[in-house]
Amino acid sequence: MKLAIIYVNKVLFHIYLTLAYKISKIATIVKFFVNNIDFNYDFKAKGVPYVNVSLKGKVNIGKKFHFNSGYYDNIIGRQQKVILIVAYNGKLKIGDNVGISSSAIICYKEITIEDNVRIGGNCVIYDTDFHDIYSKNRTSEKEDRSKIVSKSVTIKKGAFIGAHSTILKGVVIGENAVIGAGSVVTKSIPENEIWAGNPAKFIRMIDND
Repeated sequence: MKLAIIYVNKVLFHIYLTLAYKISKIATIVKFFVNNIDFNYDFKAKGVPYVNVSLKGKVNIGKKFHFNSGYYDNIIGRQQKVILIVAYNGKLKIGDNVGISSSAIICYKEITIEDNVRIGGNCVIYDTDFHDIYSKNRTSEKEDRSKIVSKSVTIKKGAFIGAHSTILKGVVIGENAVIGAGSVVTKSIPENEIWAGNPAKFIRMIDND
């Protein structure tokens, strides 16, 4: 009897997830349209992302984009929605076959994520400092945003960003590079290398043969 109940519960949960993912995709399509995002309909949505693109911002999403967004879609701890924010005249480009789990991408200037990149759960990618480093401006009634430093970020083909990592402004992550979980990346990383730590440091080369 107990086995039968467990089986029925699993079947019902599977049906629930199937319907939920279909609804997620419809809701995501609406969000993409509202934010004037250039995208392909072949994406896979598990959950609904938070999306906010400014009137001057631009977002281009390639083919076979897939993401997990929410508490039940990537259960590895500290779940959140996928967050895509493009402010001012920022440009966000996501290539083909990119996968993102419960991560935040905040773009003020330009962020490029090339083909076949994987971004693990609860990562953050920032191309800006958000505020001036000088307290006089930062704490003024109206902060002079022209003094806030923003630099482009590029994650090249085949790179993998481990869960809970932070990618900061001005960074280029090379092709097939791997970033260890929980790392803080403050400078560019060559292709085919593993880096990890805070700040991230070289661990070893990757042998792709």
